[in-house]
Amino acid sequence: MKLAEKISEIFCRDKFEAGFKNALKRQNYHITEKESSTVYEISNGSAVFKIDVSEARRIYEETRSDEELDMLIKRLEMDFTTKGRMVSFTNGQEFLRLMLMREKDTDNTMISADFVGGLKKVVVYSPDNEVIHHLDEATLKRWGVPREVAFSVADRNMCKILSNTEISEEALNGGIKTLDFKTPCPVFCSSLMLCNDFRSAVYERLGAKFLVVAPSRESLLVLQNITNDILEGLGTVILEEYKKAENPLTTDVLLFTPKEIQTAGRFSLGRENQADT
Repeated sequence: MKLAEKISEIFCRDKFEAGFKNALKRQNYHITEKESSTVYEISNGSAVFKIDVSEARRIYEETRSDEELDMLIKRLEMDFTTKGRMVSFTNGQEFLRLMLMREKDTDNTMISADFVGGLKKVVVYSPDNEVIHHLDEATLKRWGVPREVAFSVADRNMCKILSNTEISEEALNGGIKTLDFKTPCPVFCSSLMLCNDFRSAVYERLGAKFLVVAPSRESLLVLQNITNDILEGLGTVILEEYKKAENPLTTDVLLFTPKEIQTAGRFSLGRENQADT
């Protein structure tokens, strides 16, 4: 990078921060702590939020548009509103969701339970089905609500998302039936398999025994139960999707039956086109 470009980039970063601070001031928000060049702790006087502005800064540096700053402030406004409603279970329960996550991406502060194959189902809350916050034990204690109730309510809300999801049936080469899920909430797409209504939504189309592929948080594909030799052919596609995903989830193929969920095939990143079945 040329010297002039480096100086220009520094100036742009300073301009972003100045614009961000001015936008906060107009809303009577203030920075309580700056953890890094992109992570800030913001307060509105009654609640505190931590926000990572790295993506907003990147877009701002490319476009030099104040629109990204406006969107950032609107996101904060929504977060503060949600935080206010999360004070009580009665007001906050509508925001609860279930999120499917890799075990290595979770920690002991989260409300989670084992799912299958190194995956966890985690209770989160979201004001807009885009921005995700993890529910913690302190909130449950303040609400006086047991974990089972939080999971149950989150499940009910996920069933609502599933009911608004477009499920289309397609056939792969060889006549293999598949179901594709297009949801208005992409970040929860793979997590739809966690809700109680998921099996019944698939049963009426593919029967009670079927396979599920979810290489990323935003992708979900259901297939009719197929033989292992056909299953092995899916390996390359699954691994490619997993490696390029912004939020990778699993390279496993999951088998759903009326009684259980198990791993039907496991594709290793070091052994493409091979499956442990």
